[in-house]
Amino acid sequence: MRSARGITFLETILAVALLGLTTMSVVLAVNYISLASLRNAHRMNQAEIANRLLLQFFDDPASLPSDTQPIQYGKEGEFRYRWTLGEEPVTVELPTPVTPDAEADRREQQLASLGRSSTDRFSRFRVVRVKVWLGEETGGSFFPDAGVPQVTLSRLYDPADIPNWNPDKLRRQIDSGGGLKGVLDQMTGARNSGLRPSVSQQDSTRRQQSATGAGGSGKK
Repeated sequence: MRSARGITFLETILAVALLGLTTMSVVLAVNYISLASLRNAHRMNQAEIANRLLLQFFDDPASLPSDTQPIQYGKEGEFRYRWTLGEEPVTVELPTPVTPDAEADRREQQLASLGRSSTDRFSRFRVVRVKVWLGEETGGSFFPDAGVPQVTLSRLYDPADIPNWNPDKLRRQIDSGGGLKGVLDQMTGARNSGLRPSVSQQDSTRRQQSATGAGGSGKK
């Protein structure tokens, strides 16, 4: 009778190595899924924060929290998110008609002689943009770097949409914005020069201030 063949030492080593590779692959896959789930959770939180900030800004810009401090968010406020919110004027370019329109050209020339343009009626519109990202205190960064989970929301805003304002907002605008003239200035776009700096401008300013502070801290 032939005796049963046993497992050689080399086969044992190969089996252990194969088991190790399989275990490592499973661990890496679980870690990847966990990190992806966490990033998606961060983006959900950031989208909710950004939407709330936009609604708060449209209702009363003065009620916004300070953007120098992170916002706590999560089940028990375990995450910290930084944010910036800015406004940009809307630039409108009318398409060139396929066939020349002498009447339209004449009106445009008349407006140009008065220092105006047919696109002036769009000058009151603004784009309000808010960016929210994971703060440095909870695994993110002080700046919205490319590798940090972040969300940017934009809304087209018409300050002249007074019929949709609630009475409290209209009263605040009259009290703090120069009376009815301040409201009319918003409607006509005359106050576009007082817009909050855009998100990109605020990012640049933040980085410059940080670099200046870092450079100054090394001086004695």
